[in-house]
Amino acid sequence: MKNSNKKLECPICGSMNLDQIHDRIWSAPDKKVYYCKDCLVGFLNPMMTKAEEKTFYAAYNEHTKKRGVTVTTDPLEFHQKSVPEALIRWERINHFFKEGSRILEVGGSTGAFLEICSQVCECVCVEPDSLNRKFASQFCIAQYEYIEDVPDSEKFDVICLFHVFEHIQNPGAFLKKCSQLIKDGGFIIIEVPHIEDPLLSVYDLKAYKDFYFQPMHHYIYSAKALKHVFESGGFFEKEIIYCQRYGLDNHLAWLKKGKPGGDPKLTELFGNNTEYCSVLENTGKTDTIMYVAAKER
Repeated sequence: MKNSNKKLECPICGSMNLDQIHDRIWSAPDKKVYYCKDCLVGFLNPMMTKAEEKTFYAAYNEHTKKRGVTVTTDPLEFHQKSVPEALIRWERINHFFKEGSRILEVGGSTGAFLEICSQVCECVCVEPDSLNRKFASQFCIAQYEYIEDVPDSEKFDVICLFHVFEHIQNPGAFLKKCSQLIKDGGFIIIEVPHIEDPLLSVYDLKAYKDFYFQPMHHYIYSAKALKHVFESGGFFEKEIIYCQRYGLDNHLAWLKKGKPGGDPKLTELFGNNTEYCSVLENTGKTDTIMYVAAKER
């Protein structure tokens, strides 16, 4: 790591005790990545402007295509690829969803999670991409482009964000809006990339960093940073779940090739190895972290 940069302050805790941990990000070599040694959050500098964000999210499926997640920009393709992970997610957190509960998913995309959740709950979606929002409409009773569009008179038992919270440049203002929308005793459930991703924190793989850090991911959170953000917003920690989404075969492929896409031979040998992921989850060295916070004790 390079020496601390005294001209910057951490956007989360205000500390100047920072390190630069990478000198470029995917598709935006002018941006750098910093790490706060006090609250343990990673953040980009400079961040996207409001105009850049609006343009980006209006055509989000173009981004997934460029990243190799999908072949086309068809919402159906993205939806079908999202369903298996949504099912795993549901298994982890379904105990927070009671029958008849009102649910708001922010950044619901094509509604892969909502399709499952709507079988039990009454669901509402926030999604800025118009094509994805239209696709998700079949799984919810109402849709909004932005969370600011949701009337404060609407009240929800659970607000969910899956790989969305890291996109929010001002988490304090966002949580203030959520606080107005959540019923007393309600929950926020988020899933975000984790700063302790083993390809970053254990293997320190430069090729992975070049791909991993992206312009719309303003922050890469730790459990400590999330606790600081949510407690500052009037919420308290309910549960932390460490999730390792990618297995030994994926990590070996990165170490072998230095790029995404996997390796068929490695998948054949190690694709069913669950012990590796279990060890990472038990030690908190995971690519993903789920954080559940409640509005009041």
